[in-house]
Amino acid sequence: MVRPLFIMDTTNEPIEAINAWQEWYKKNRVVAQMDKPLVAKDSGEHIHDTTNAITTLAGSDNLLTDYCKAMSFQKAQEYFADTIAEFTSDLSGKELYKAFYAAAMANLNSVEKEYKKAKDLVDMLRNTNA
Repeated sequence: MVRPLFIMDTTNEPIEAINAWQEWYKKNRVVAQMDKPLVAKDSGEHIHDTTNAITTLAGSDNLLTDYCKAMSFQKAQEYFADTIAEFTSDLSGKELYKAFYAAAMANLNSVEKEYKKAKDLVDMLRNTNA
């Protein structure tokens, strides 16, 4: 039988296992600082104090935009890595490049068609209301 990692074999009673887990959790929990990501606080005091978060948001108009771009970049990088990993056994680097290029061109053609439809609608509305 495979035991989950959080079950400790050093106890015989369920309450001892619970107490052992609670002790481990108290020693190993981490509360992040608002102004210093990935830096743990020594205690939980001021945990609901949002002063640092408000100051940070007020200090940069582009904070949310920068965060969204960084998340999108990371997501795209992960998708590309998954795609490369999935197809490198079947396709050469050149073939993978050609597939990426073909997908980019298909996307461009689709966007051009949508733009033309939207432009035709706006042109028609302008001529009708002129």
